[in-house]
Amino acid sequence: MAAGVALTVLATSLGNWQTRRGDAKEAIEAQWHGAEAARPTDVATLNDATAVAASLPRRVVMRGTFVPAATVFVDNRTLDGAAGFQVVTPLRLDDGTAVLISRGWAARDARDPSRIPDQTTPAGAVSIEGLAVSRVPRLLELAATVTPALPGIWPNLDFDDYEKAAGFSVARVVVQQTNDTSDGLRRVWPRPAAGVEKHRGYALQWYGLAALSAGLTLYFSGRALRRRAG
Repeated sequence: MAAGVALTVLATSLGNWQTRRGDAKEAIEAQWHGAEAARPTDVATLNDATAVAASLPRRVVMRGTFVPAATVFVDNRTLDGAAGFQVVTPLRLDDGTAVLISRGWAARDARDPSRIPDQTTPAGAVSIEGLAVSRVPRLLELAATVTPALPGIWPNLDFDDYEKAAGFSVARVVVQQTNDTSDGLRRVWPRPAAGVEKHRGYALQWYGLAALSAGLTLYFSGRALRRRAG
């Protein structure tokens, strides 16, 4: 009987945990949708970028000039099952502030994975629209790596490492570009709260197990009591 009660409590707790995770991801998804539907915030100065960084995600628009020599090709990013890179280039605003723009995805050369992909960086002043986020999503690194050169292929992009390599400061925000700049890159951005249905399914399974455990515990406890009474 004690084991049945313990299993019921444990399964209920795990079901509640999965429910809370699903609720949290739904809240993030709603926040994301709201940001995408909102009117874009103009970013023209470091103060603007700092204000945006304090309230993410945020839809933004900015104008500046790309610095192609400081481009990072963030490795091991897949799209539709194909391996490739996220192409990240700083945009220099009129006041000199540099903002990292995650411009899109480029395929990796299957014959030479270490080859930087061909891509066109718009020259001159450009207008960039997109969703400001906290960083380029990180992947697990199996070993510490020396900060690579620019332009170059990096396993992940860290602001401090980037500033050391680039020799200039950047705003603590990354903009996932959404408008077309005729550069041949694909702009398909992952949703941060994917998997809500998975958590709901797991919760249902745990609640089902809790109900089964409770039912069996009551059934066998009742039988035991009847035997003692008889």
